[in-house]
Amino acid sequence: MERYTLHAQGQIIAEGRAIGHRIGAGPVKVIHDISEMNRIEPGDVLVTDMTDPDWEPIMKKASAIVTNRGGRTCHAAIIARELGIPAVVGCGDATDRIQENQNVTVSCAEGDTGYVYAELLDFSVKSSSVGDMPDLPLKVMMNVGNPDRAFDFACLPNEGVGLARLEFIINRMIGVHPRALLEFDDQEPDLQNEIRELMKGYDSPERVLRLAA
Repeated sequence: MERYTLHAQGQIIAEGRAIGHRIGAGPVKVIHDISEMNRIEPGDVLVTDMTDPDWEPIMKKASAIVTNRGGRTCHAAIIARELGIPAVVGCGDATDRIQENQNVTVSCAEGDTGYVYAELLDFSVKSSSVGDMPDLPLKVMMNVGNPDRAFDFACLPNEGVGLARLEFIINRMIGVHPRALLEFDDQEPDLQNEIRELMKGYDSPERVLRLAA
């Protein structure tokens, strides 16, 4: 197990949904098209609009990934989890706000929101092993209210999830009352616009609403 800690704060130039709980840093490469993939060097921070499977060769080289669009189930988020790379997705305008070759720190170690800082900041990594823990005379199950932590919790000795806090998941991960999603077409135009604003990190807000229903 690894725990990342950021030891300084700086100017925030972009923020979005944090994927994972790690920190990465390095020079930025703003990639607008897959044809530019040869510009990525190991340790670069990849900044782009959105990724798809064709991007995976360069994603493996990146120290961190930042995207304009996407949510916790988008391609960039899934691959970042698999590779153990910090990613901040759904930033909106990261490709405009973050400059080519700028040294940045990408922090996913500060909660649900990920931040891109406009400089290289000091951070540390603490590694722990759970392999030497003695067997317990009881079964330990977990209370989970944040799906983004599920991969981290899976690394701990446990017997599964004992309680899923659905109210926390709705409040923190969705941010919209389920009834408003189920009856989206019946809502007032102003409320529909507010819901779309909450869903703006996704490629198609309307499709997300239908899937939620």
